[in-house]
Amino acid sequence: MIAMAISCNPSLLIADEPTTALDVTVQEQILELIENLRSQLGMSIIWITHDLGVIAGLADRVIVMYAGEIVECGLTDVLFEHPRHPYTQGLLQSIPRLDVPKSEKLKPIIGFPPDLIHIPPGCPFTPRCQYRIEKCSAEHPPLVEVGMAHTSRCWINPESPNDD
Repeated sequence: MIAMAISCNPSLLIADEPTTALDVTVQEQILELIENLRSQLGMSIIWITHDLGVIAGLADRVIVMYAGEIVECGLTDVLFEHPRHPYTQGLLQSIPRLDVPKSEKLKPIIGFPPDLIHIPPGCPFTPRCQYRIEKCSAEHPPLVEVGMAHTSRCWINPESPNDD
């Protein structure tokens, strides 16, 4: 599939979960191949994935989506160091890290995603959010700037756990 996608030297490659079912060795080879092609062809890539580890090493910018909408967007380093949306924070806190003691447990995101056919009013992340306030259930938050080239869709924009 990847060979077919790049056979015409596209200026933009949209890759939807291209390495999901691959073992880590093959995944690394594919990532290296795509990175080389990106450099050689000057190609832009939209990489759609749930694998934040891949994104951390591949992307210049990250867009985090929840319930079909953008909840946070920013430069990769900034977003990973200073996540501002509670969902982004939850995603990053639920990933095993080598720089954290083994005794520290992963923090899962509580609850379940919303029914996308019947999304409730307000912020769709409200039932799962540890920072929720009354306004979250009633009004849908806009995407607002929380830093240079960094936006978040949250009424309170809590500080990143790394900002302590």
